[in-house]
Amino acid sequence: MAIGIVPLILLYIFFCIWFTYSCLLSTEPSALALFFTEKLPRILFSLISTIFGSTGVALVKKVTDKFLVIVYLVVVLGAWSIMFTFGYDFMERSTHVDARHKLSGYVVFLTCMWSWRKAGSSSPGYITERSIPKYDNYPYDNLLYVKKNCPTMGFRKLARSKYDRFTNRHVARFDHFCGWIDNTVGEENYRIFLLFLLVHIGMCVYGTVLTYHMFNGEVQDRDLLNAVFYNAETGEEVQADFWVVSHFLFMKHFQLCAVFILMGAMSLVLGLFFLFHLYMASKGMTTNEYYKWRQVKKWHKKETHKFMKAVVEGRMEDARLKNSSQKEPVGMGEMPDVDVGCVGPINSGTKSSSEDEQRSNNANTDIMDPGPFPKNIYDLGAVKNLKEIIFPRSLRLDAKERYAAALRSARFEASTTSNVEASKKTKSK
Repeated sequence: MAIGIVPLILLYIFFCIWFTYSCLLSTEPSALALFFTEKLPRILFSLISTIFGSTGVALVKKVTDKFLVIVYLVVVLGAWSIMFTFGYDFMERSTHVDARHKLSGYVVFLTCMWSWRKAGSSSPGYITERSIPKYDNYPYDNLLYVKKNCPTMGFRKLARSKYDRFTNRHVARFDHFCGWIDNTVGEENYRIFLLFLLVHIGMCVYGTVLTYHMFNGEVQDRDLLNAVFYNAETGEEVQADFWVVSHFLFMKHFQLCAVFILMGAMSLVLGLFFLFHLYMASKGMTTNEYYKWRQVKKWHKKETHKFMKAVVEGRMEDARLKNSSQKEPVGMGEMPDVDVGCVGPINSGTKSSSEDEQRSNNANTDIMDPGPFPKNIYDLGAVKNLKEIIFPRSLRLDAKERYAAALRSARFEASTTSNVEASKKTKSK
């Protein structure tokens, strides 16, 4: 019987690791991520449209917009309900766990829910035409960002900002949209998002360790490793070992064991995800920029290979003459924006493919030396990069003063215009 449960547990843990890498940590949009974010929704919505029509599709979209929030609440509240019901009862009978952990459990639960609510309700830093002075804190690198107007909002698109289609707002230092908190992560709430992750990692690790001690205490108190078990189907005696005892505990404390496995797996998943964000933060990158830099690296590698091949084949003289006749230098141009969610770029397959094809066509006719790999001008060193997350530029005193001065100037201009118009009306009378 134990043989049937152990593979399932190992398979579950393996699936969590594989899903985390494929959907969260892979450097390119994986087939798994594209399936869950593009192909599967299209198939389901097409089926719903056929059966229920446009009304059914609209209703389902309202639910799916909050799908990850619903999953989060079901999993977290369900796990805590099991812990409060079965875990606390187990804790009272255990001689290996201090009863004060019951109180600390309530504290952890309330902290967990507070961090989720805080991350979901905090503003990421929404840019409007009036608030541009507050968020205009970064220079353009003319690679990831160029000075131009946002095609959707109409006003100037600031460096490191992006229009977010999930909220229909322009976000300063856009990172990604997180479906678990149903909020966009940007300049002003990225630190809160990292706190949200850290709190949940602590919750999962704490719960895993505490539950392990309760199970281990029962094994020691009842001397289960030296006990004799019987196979319920055959009636044969089974000598106790780790797997047999694990199976016994799993069957006796099924709900608590399920939460124990879930917390252990999520400790690993959230830990890897948190380290991934710390890595990007230390390098002065947002999630959005991380995927852009992957495309830059791909382009630079390809162009370098073409250039070296042309040099070896002696074709560089013709290439130099052709490049010198161009009015503008041949280069990669501005990196396009894509929607970035919990699983990386979303709905980017078609757009990226067409742009890659266009670059490929240009590559067949234009040969250039791409030079050294471009530097990230937003990388100020690990310490300063982390400091900018903890103390966002838009919330510093100088940014607030610029914003206040711009508002005063706007009010003064509006007042002057109003007075002039009133004076004209008086004279006309």
